Amino acid sequence: MRRKVICFILSAMLVLTFIPQISFANEEDMDPAASEEITAEEPAEETAPEPAAVITGFVPLDTTEYYYEGNPEENDLTLYLPETLSVYLDGSDQPGDISVSWEAVEDFDDTDFYFYSLRPVWDSSYVLSGELSEVFDVPWITVYRQEPENNIIEPVVTEDEAEPIYTEEEGSIDVEADYSGDTAGFSLKTTAMNAASRLIGAVTDDVYAASSNTDEIYKYLKQTMGLNTAAACGVMININAESAMSPINLQNTYNARFGLSDTEYTKAVDKGKGSYKTSGGKKQNFKTDAGGYGLCQWTSAGRKTNLLRRAIDSGKSIGNLNMQLAHLNGELQSYQQVLTTLKKVPNNAAGAYIAAAEFCLSFEIPANTINTAASRGRNCLSNYWKTYSGTSASATGTSFVSLCGYSYPTAVREGKGMDVTGYAVSNYKITSITGTISNSKGKALYTKTLKPNTTACKLSGMDAAMKFARLSEGTYTYTIKATDSFGGTVKATHTFKVNSSGSSTKALGFATAGSGQEVTPPDDQDTGSGKAYTGKWPKLPKRGYFKKGDKGKQVKRVQKFLKWYGYKVKVNGKYNKKTVKAVKKFQKKMGLKADGEFGRDTLSKAKQVRK
Repeated sequence: MRRKVICFILSAMLVLTFIPQISFANEEDMDPAASEEITAEEPAEETAPEPAAVITGFVPLDTTEYYYEGNPEENDLTLYLPETLSVYLDGSDQPGDISVSWEAVEDFDDTDFYFYSLRPVWDSSYVLSGELSEVFDVPWITVYRQEPENNIIEPVVTEDEAEPIYTEEEGSIDVEADYSGDTAGFSLKTTAMNAASRLIGAVTDDVYAASSNTDEIYKYLKQTMGLNTAAACGVMININAESAMSPINLQNTYNARFGLSDTEYTKAVDKGKGSYKTSGGKKQNFKTDAGGYGLCQWTSAGRKTNLLRRAIDSGKSIGNLNMQLAHLNGELQSYQQVLTTLKKVPNNAAGAYIAAAEFCLSFEIPANTINTAASRGRNCLSNYWKTYSGTSASATGTSFVSLCGYSYPTAVREGKGMDVTGYAVSNYKITSITGTISNSKGKALYTKTLKPNTTACKLSGMDAAMKFARLSEGTYTYTIKATDSFGGTVKATHTFKVNSSGSSTKALGFATAGSGQEVTPPDDQDTGSGKAYTGKWPKLPKRGYFKKGDKGKQVKRVQKFLKWYGYKVKVNGKYNKKTVKAVKKFQKKMGLKADGEFGRDTLSKAKQVRK
């Protein structure tokens, strides 16, 4: 949500260009004799120094956030941090490990913050490539102490038991901080402190949030917004990363800047209907103070104005949980690319990962967006997905490659173009994305291949090559295919017509596939046209789903739907093997977990299909 990041990054990169190449060499390693005068009688034997190995990239750490109770010594913290980093060296395609130690960026004994930023230090025989930035590219680690202002936080470990509890990629720069345009005063320490302060709201294992908030948010996402478990978990991991599930969370740099706690800030904004004073007496306004606030850390003037208006109109506090959830739901109606993905992800581990990543990529949009999106996808599997689905999953060992909220034409007016939008996302690096427009004979007219080598890539990179405006009247096929380094492939194919009259129209699709598979997106199956089922829908039992062995009137209703849909089942009120088999077929076709149990998610899909 920090949309001002571009200006700051450009300034930072300009300054970093003039920072000497970082080698982290110790002064003790330098030979004092090197600067002494050498006499002619005793000429020195010149030996060429060993060239330093150049680090050209880093393998991301699985965990860059740690929690520690109390006031530890610096040496105590480093005991729990990685002893090696996997890096790419110049001239090598494969990563290798180098030994590292860790040092605090802030003054460890005299910091005003309740966290520490630590950066890796390696032997002077390795140097950082001039194309890399210590701030943006080197993996730093943040270690949090107990947050003093939040009464709901309880210590979860002792000093002897401290361990990683949440995986989060490198932090964002505080793009709203006032640097007054003085790049000459730029320092890595200041940048690090601003970056880490943005993360302070993200101490985000479920134990840090009020359990009632977590459950209420999950209930709202499922019941009011109609998301499946996977999509709900994907949204929740983002909310937790932004605000620790606290609707009164104010971006922590602004707590310090205004001299107000989260509670004090919220009460002041409520009392003045947006206008308030800082602890120093300076007048401010909620709409324009640039402090990220609430569940999703709303920041821009426009979005904060809308949030304040909703709060006032509803007679609720600006920090009211249900009001903010309703606001999130309303905002998402303007983010159809995101909403399309959330509504269509399969209710499995892949769906949870992709929902988390897409919500981060297209709604939250933090700095270091792609890496953060991948991190939140992994975190979703090990946290909320595990909790609410009751199953454990890993982001490795299978491909989650998907096309998220992508645009495709349903009709094109001759001479008119269409923007290519959406993302390709995977839990492995995407090696290629190809877009193709073919004629009715299958001949490729326009094609473009991207090779991003990242876990997410905007499809807009193909936009210039997809020349819809040059097509003459006729029938065409638009295809997008993405492949990742695991071997996973997803392919979406859509047929459209070009006419000399009428208008150009497009739709948003979602497609996902496992390793090596190709699928047709749900839009081209049977959910978009035809007639809906007109029979009575079953009332689910208290457990929430029908399973093998169930009997009765409600089971008959399930069977009537399945028979209408085209499956060979007897309407006898007995949830037998054939009924289970038919339900599995339907679930598989709808992208759901094929367990044969007819529950809420299956019923929801059943109500959407057309025939």
